[in-house]
Amino acid sequence: MNWIKQIFARRRLYSDLSEEIRQHLDEKIDELVQQGLSRDEATAAARREFGNVTSLEERGREAWQWRSLESLFFDIRYALRQLRRQPSFTLVAVLILGIGIGANTAVFSVVDKLLFEPLPFRAPERLAWIINRDTPGLSGRTSRVSTYEALTEMRTFEEMTTYEAFFARSSYKLTGDADPERVNGVIVPASFFPFLGVAPMLGRTFTIEECQLNGPGAVVLSHDLWERRYSSDPGVIGRQIAVNDRSAAIVGVMPPTFDFGDVFAPGIQIEIYVPAVFDVLRNWGNTMAVIGRLAPGVTLQAVQAEATAVVERHQRERPEFGGPRSYNAIVKPFRESVTGSMRQPMVTLWAAVGLVLLIVCVNLSNLLLARAATRRKEMALRGALGAGRGRLARQLLTETFVLSILGGSLGIALAYAAVGYVRRLEGLSIPLLKSVEIDGVALSVAVGVTVLTALLAGLAPAIAVARKDLGEALKDCGRGSSEGGDHRFVRASLVVSEVALACLLLVGAGMLLRSFLHVLDINLGFQTERTYALRVDPGKNIDSGEKFRAYMRRLVSAVRVVPGIEAASITDALPLDSNRSWSVRAKGQPPDQSQDALIKVIGPGLLETMQTPLIAGREFTDHDDTNSRPVALVNETLAERLWPGRDPLLGTLLNGNRELQVVGVVADVRHLSVEESAGPEFYLPILQILDGTMSPSLVVRTGRPFADVSPALRKALAEVAPDLPTIGFRPLKQIVDRAVSPRRFFVNLLAAFAAAALALAAIGIYGVISYSVTRRTAEIGIRMALGASEGRIRASVVGETLRLALAGIAIGAAGAVALSSLLASLLFGVSPGDPWTYAGAAAILLLVAIAAAFVPAFRASRISPITALRAD
Repeated sequence: MNWIKQIFARRRLYSDLSEEIRQHLDEKIDELVQQGLSRDEATAAARREFGNVTSLEERGREAWQWRSLESLFFDIRYALRQLRRQPSFTLVAVLILGIGIGANTAVFSVVDKLLFEPLPFRAPERLAWIINRDTPGLSGRTSRVSTYEALTEMRTFEEMTTYEAFFARSSYKLTGDADPERVNGVIVPASFFPFLGVAPMLGRTFTIEECQLNGPGAVVLSHDLWERRYSSDPGVIGRQIAVNDRSAAIVGVMPPTFDFGDVFAPGIQIEIYVPAVFDVLRNWGNTMAVIGRLAPGVTLQAVQAEATAVVERHQRERPEFGGPRSYNAIVKPFRESVTGSMRQPMVTLWAAVGLVLLIVCVNLSNLLLARAATRRKEMALRGALGAGRGRLARQLLTETFVLSILGGSLGIALAYAAVGYVRRLEGLSIPLLKSVEIDGVALSVAVGVTVLTALLAGLAPAIAVARKDLGEALKDCGRGSSEGGDHRFVRASLVVSEVALACLLLVGAGMLLRSFLHVLDINLGFQTERTYALRVDPGKNIDSGEKFRAYMRRLVSAVRVVPGIEAASITDALPLDSNRSWSVRAKGQPPDQSQDALIKVIGPGLLETMQTPLIAGREFTDHDDTNSRPVALVNETLAERLWPGRDPLLGTLLNGNRELQVVGVVADVRHLSVEESAGPEFYLPILQILDGTMSPSLVVRTGRPFADVSPALRKALAEVAPDLPTIGFRPLKQIVDRAVSPRRFFVNLLAAFAAAALALAAIGIYGVISYSVTRRTAEIGIRMALGASEGRIRASVVGETLRLALAGIAIGAAGAVALSSLLASLLFGVSPGDPWTYAGAAAILLLVAIAAAFVPAFRASRISPITALRAD
């Protein structure tokens, strides 16, 4: 409490100073009286000689070194008192600031997590991906187990690990300790968690023995699954459960801070980890994602050179794998592979929220200028009593800082709420979004933004006060006085700036919105309405191809007779959900003309179920089984590439040494991405599959709402497979929504920022025009007294508004044209110079400007000439 005592001590000193000055003044008055002047004349003469007593006291106090701190304390107290007297102004200003600062803090937290903050692993700056080929599809980017084992010999890597990358194609059935449930899981070796530097919260991770063929069964749980299925029971370690009908012990639980899907599979929730058995995975082809940590001091170029040499040697030693066309090794920075595609959208989003903050500053400046104009008499009186221009400007800046601190506090609260909401969003395929948080860096940015906002917003009012002639202001403070030309120019310039910045945001948001609408209009090659999919696992009893085919036939037959089910079939790969590719060619073509094509294994009736058009030939039937000739369907793209200008139904497709008769041509399906054109693709009948290791999806199309048919559907499935989890039906629309979720996320945010900018621009226009009408009351009264009609007055006010709006639109449109190339990579089906977007943005801004001017224009037209002239 020493600072309180110091304040009271300084107050006693100030009182002593004031008393001493007055004693000197009284002595001077007595001296002049003794010289023959009257008491009044002596007092006036003494005051002229001494000057302004208040100013003398101020200058005396400045001699003490603690004066600035105490003055700041009093300025803050005075600012709070002034703001309390105008609650409406304070509420609007704090709300505007809170939105601007909160949006900047929240977006910075997202941008920092995705682009700048180190990944939550050990030595993340030295991590690298080793991909097979830089081509679409997982098969092109993953490697064989043998390739991974060859790469582990590299000396430029300190250590390496891998995981099975096709986890989206396989889920796991949990039974034995609770109701049957299907969860997503990933296969990882014993080295995976130690490589990342992630330790389990409970128990341990896998041992070498558990990753051996016929080794003890083990499973590691995610923190979410441990909470949900086992109610956070710490005694779960060691409990035996069945994973795909195979016994396994729960050996560990991962911490809540580790989310595999957040980094490696955005939008997919991974709930269990299964030990990788390389002796089994070795026969799966290109399925492993490979990660390495560079040795200290080693460059990426040196790693790439050694990786190329190792793979070339491996190709010579293992020619049966197909050589360079089948596998390779391309080294890429890990961070770039995880979040590289997010860089441009995030930078754009950050720039957009920065524009919103500028609009907030401009709007607040306008509000403060209008408020300062209403306080001209107060400032003039304080100046007449001895306060200097700097002192008055500092007071206004202090009030702005107090407003900014209040707005910043609200903004941080809003940022916490926004980030919490974003973290809870499901199905967004944006990496690291689940781990975004408001940390110390984000709070520091919030403080910096608050200070910067206070400086930018308070500068114009402070300069206006510092430049104004206080003597003239004291004489000219009536209601009818007109503001100075400089003042009007500043306020008009601020409004034009607001409109220009809002125009920039509207154009950008409009282009991305039109792109998103184009994406939604794309013909995917299949229909999502009332179509649902369920992963089905045959279980350990289905151990042969014959049993597998019989099991699939029973499932589909049972489902098709359920009332409300229009069609049903089987597929091993849902569009936009999972993929793999095989090398194929037309019979008669040399091997070096092979095409990498996506492969799907499907059952009879899948094209009808998913409403995929059949262009030529026929679909698979129940007769396309192991007793008939091997057949295939090809899509339009593959047919055109392999048999240009010829009938593909007369052709034979070669996959390795296997010959497949083409019996149909299918319309192209967007399988990898909604925005990416379909590539070559072919289909094989599931009834010709020789083994039973596949975990396909059952696809159904309903004629009624799914809730109406699901009880009967689940009952029918339970009769065929009693232990099959049936609560995991996914709408195909959900899969498509996840595929377009990054674009929807950015469009929604940018549209929200553009809407905020539009609202702020409307507030700014309304404030300026309303204030202008108030200041021009006498002028408008004279014009109406001279015969101006109400319509003419309204047109005059609206015309002034439109001039400001048009100037802002012109500047904003020019800026948008100059910066449009930065958005080019984010657009789809829309050119950066799209005239409809510019015209739409201009029309919206003009309508907003007219709406903002309507109330002031109406009020101006209702001014009584007599009342206005008397008020002056």
